[in-house]
Amino acid sequence: MKINWIKYLFIIFAIGIMVFAVIKIKGDEENKKQIQTSKKETVEEKITKLSLGIAEFDTINPILSNNKNVQDIAKLIYEPLVNVTEDYNIEPCLATQWAKQNNTTYIIKLRNNVKWSDGNNFTATDVRYTIDRLKDTTSIYSYNVQYVVEVEVVDNDTVKIILDREIPFFEYNLTFPIMSSKYYENEDFKTTGKNNKPIGTGMYMIKDVQQSNIQLEPNLNWWNAENKNLTLDKITINLYENIGELYNSFKIGNIDLISTNNENLQDHIGTIGYNKREIKGREHTFIALNTKNYLLSKSEIRKAISYSIDKSNVISCINKIREKLPSKFTFLDLQNIAEDNQFVINMNNFTDDTSDAPTYIRIFLIYKFGDSIGKRIQFNELDFEIHGKTLSC
Repeated sequence: MKINWIKYLFIIFAIGIMVFAVIKIKGDEENKKQIQTSKKETVEEKITKLSLGIAEFDTINPILSNNKNVQDIAKLIYEPLVNVTEDYNIEPCLATQWAKQNNTTYIIKLRNNVKWSDGNNFTATDVRYTIDRLKDTTSIYSYNVQYVVEVEVVDNDTVKIILDREIPFFEYNLTFPIMSSKYYENEDFKTTGKNNKPIGTGMYMIKDVQQSNIQLEPNLNWWNAENKNLTLDKITINLYENIGELYNSFKIGNIDLISTNNENLQDHIGTIGYNKREIKGREHTFIALNTKNYLLSKSEIRKAISYSIDKSNVISCINKIREKLPSKFTFLDLQNIAEDNQFVINMNNFTDDTSDAPTYIRIFLIYKFGDSIGKRIQFNELDFEIHGKTLSC
């Protein structure tokens, strides 16, 4: 009987140890989760500053700048009338409504609670001023307003835009940044020193400008501040003479984030010590055939070109060409060039009989260089083989 009592006591003791062990393990796991959560919250609370970089900086004025990184960062400071969403719809920004009075006249209603970062009110006059500057200045946004012939200020919150012809879906062109007419009053827009520190209506404003960096801080006058929680108290934009300096600065940790379309980025910054996220963009490279040309008006010719092109090789070749070009070169809209009767495709020794077609068609990519439109850069030729052969560049 005594032996059975000891046996039962041992079993109860063993069960107690097992229960204690289970409780201890679960408790340790819970404490570990709490510690990890606490650490994560602590890290998130400390992220109030961000460091960015721009290579080959020209100006922070988005209408005058030809630098893609400036255009990306400028979206923090300046705002357009409308934005284009990820699914290619348009949504209100500084404009709340837009409607066509007729085929060539648009009425735009503006937000009436918007202020510039200096405290002045945003009005329809600012929209007219911006469009006027886009028409008399060489800008990457000039194309958006090329068919605008008149801008009428109806009242402070309404503007009428008149075109010289019907443009389908013209509202998609209203994505250019709006500039302050009062800020630039009596100033030469292109040369004024005020371009060093222009004001905007966006979520951030320029606080300080130095030779090596630009400091941004939250815009306390931002109209949408109640709906957006701005967690960054300070954004530093470091300025570099070339892309190599920017990459080196990123590698040693002086820059928190870089944006690039360079497919060979890992050759410059390696693969360790950073997180990479690929975002599918809206930009695309295409070849527009000038159908006003006699030969290209023939569908058989266009089909022959289409069938013979190795599209993946075209993309690879275009990217190689982009890497060779300095940032001041900007791809033009080839469709627009074709409409202006500038031949995108230079046909050599072509005859009416497609059987006598030569073995290649030479394609010239046309770039914008300063104020010179249509400058051909001979070392950037592309050769498309017609008879089953692939592209070379």
